[in-house]
Amino acid sequence: MMEGLVAASIRARGLVVALAILVLGLGALQLNSMPVDVLPEFGETKVEVRTEALGLSAYEVEQLITAPMEQNLLNNVAFLEDISSKSIPSLSSVELVFEDGTDPFDARQVVQEQLTEASKSLPNVSRPPQMLQPLSATGRVMMVGLKATDIDLLDMSVLARWTIRPQLMGVPGVSNVVIWGQRDQQLQVLVDPARLQVEGVTLDQVIATAGNALWASPLSFLEAAAPGRGGFIDTPAQRLGVQHINPILTADDLARVAVETPVVASTEDEPAPPAKQLGQIADVVEGHQPLIGDGVVADGTGLMLVIEKLPGANAVKVTEGIEDELAKLAPGLEGIEIESSIFRPATYIETSRDNMLGLLLIGLGLGVLALAALTFSWRSVVISVVSAAVSLAGALLVLAWWGETLNVMILAGLVLAITVIIDDVVDDRASISASLAEGETTTEPTAAAAGTSERLTTLDATGARILRGASAIRSPLGYATVALLLMLVSFFVLTGESDAFLSVIARSFGIAILVSIIVAMTVTPALSRVFGPAPGRPVAESPIAAGVSKLYAGIAAKVTATPAAAYVALVAVAVIGLGSMAFLERPESLVPRFEDTDLLVRWEGPTGTSLPEMNRISTRVSQELRGLSGIDNVGAHTGRAVLSDDIGGANAGELWVSIDPSADYDETLDAVKEVVNGYPGINRGVTEY
Repeated sequence: MMEGLVAASIRARGLVVALAILVLGLGALQLNSMPVDVLPEFGETKVEVRTEALGLSAYEVEQLITAPMEQNLLNNVAFLEDISSKSIPSLSSVELVFEDGTDPFDARQVVQEQLTEASKSLPNVSRPPQMLQPLSATGRVMMVGLKATDIDLLDMSVLARWTIRPQLMGVPGVSNVVIWGQRDQQLQVLVDPARLQVEGVTLDQVIATAGNALWASPLSFLEAAAPGRGGFIDTPAQRLGVQHINPILTADDLARVAVETPVVASTEDEPAPPAKQLGQIADVVEGHQPLIGDGVVADGTGLMLVIEKLPGANAVKVTEGIEDELAKLAPGLEGIEIESSIFRPATYIETSRDNMLGLLLIGLGLGVLALAALTFSWRSVVISVVSAAVSLAGALLVLAWWGETLNVMILAGLVLAITVIIDDVVDDRASISASLAEGETTTEPTAAAAGTSERLTTLDATGARILRGASAIRSPLGYATVALLLMLVSFFVLTGESDAFLSVIARSFGIAILVSIIVAMTVTPALSRVFGPAPGRPVAESPIAAGVSKLYAGIAAKVTATPAAAYVALVAVAVIGLGSMAFLERPESLVPRFEDTDLLVRWEGPTGTSLPEMNRISTRVSQELRGLSGIDNVGAHTGRAVLSDDIGGANAGELWVSIDPSADYDETLDAVKEVVNGYPGINRGVTEY
């Protein structure tokens, strides 16, 4: 079968070379368009349902929301493998993990079908449950801090919610934009019980007055919960539309509203008392809701925008799209400082990509020089380089069809495969060259083995010699390749995070090897036929290769003459190697470690720590970290945000530290840990995101 494929490739060498050029072109296009990320998509198929219930304790959230939802709604959805929940003050979170192979959209559909019954199963004490948007395994793609000295945080929150967030949500690949420290603009009536008692007004009257003063109220027991309609008025000549215009826009407008009081009949002797205004019995101010989280930007309070991406989205393209939108918004955000370098994984990706391309170019140059020195033939160099390039381009196309992103795990597998591919190509070319050298004077093709003579009769002398050279190495190379691929099976039986990372390396390595075998049996013989030496011209031999072969032959002769000494040396090396394993540092995990320039500092204060206290501590640590040499930027957020990827109470927080790429990584990391460890009484840790 192999000889037949080689013979067919030689006969249709024009078509094979054209297909090889096509694969190279498609591979180059795919390399430019393939999604790029730091890590592969290693997450499980899961759906998370969040329910916001401001004001409820953790016990109330569990009893009123989490337990009914988990047991009555979500525990019996299709394809479900595991379900877990978490209840904290004001928030319920239910996470559903689905069976392997479940389509994410099918999982979301079955959950959404159950959530349509939530209004019937849950008491009216919270917002409707919401499914989180699907997120990439790496989650966050960028963090943007907003800081201003002359603009109030309320006004900046309005800009962030109604202007900045919608624009960023429109960037292709963005899944969600979460705002830490969002302050919703509210008109608030602040009452004092003692003052109400003096004025003879009850709290129910204040609530009814403030609620009914608006066109629509969220309080279902008030008249304003069912707002009226404007309608229209018909005149003999035209129809006039009636539109409600809310007269209450500011705190002063609301303060002038008369308090609703029971109707008291007036007499001539005792007239009805004048109606009191809200501003006379309470303080009416413009404020915001109680905060569940906050942001620390540039050593002070600000807004932190956490931008998350969809699974499989190109991290670099998404980042560029976000930066383009921020540049378009900048003229309308005068007075607001935009910190876009707090967390930017695209910087690490771009740096790694540039380093990898540089190393590949250097390696390619050295490989070409080595091939030229060992073969002493430009034809051999061209055939070897083109065959290896076609193998890698073909592997890249297969991985793209598989749905993989171009990440460090994929690159690691391809780099490991490069050495095997080049060795395969060089061996093929060497065997073919040897056949050409030995059979140059042959005018009739002869079979190299029984059963191949019939195929050889259809080829000319040069094609027959190429077939003999390629067939001579197929059997041992086939055995070696099978052994190599069997070795990869062990990577696919791993579990947990190790499986998510190492199986990707094994998959890309195995695909590249399989593609290289196909190329070696098709493209390499065809190129050898096209670029082979003309009939009658001897094949040049490299003096370097001749010298290495002579040296190897001398050493091999001595070793075979005294095999006992060779066996003793082999055993000694094996014993030394096995013994040295005891002195090697054992890794904590098989998951690879990256020198990522974005560090994550997790904070968790004692239970009951307030949000202002966590802000104070985070601000102080941020100031210290900014003063370190090698630190580019620092940002932080405390507590949590609505629909955020992180669930934590007011006593939790995270600091994001960006290291300057030109700084010494280990020294800067040690300095950051020293500063963080200087705060006792707080559970803390410094990791890479």
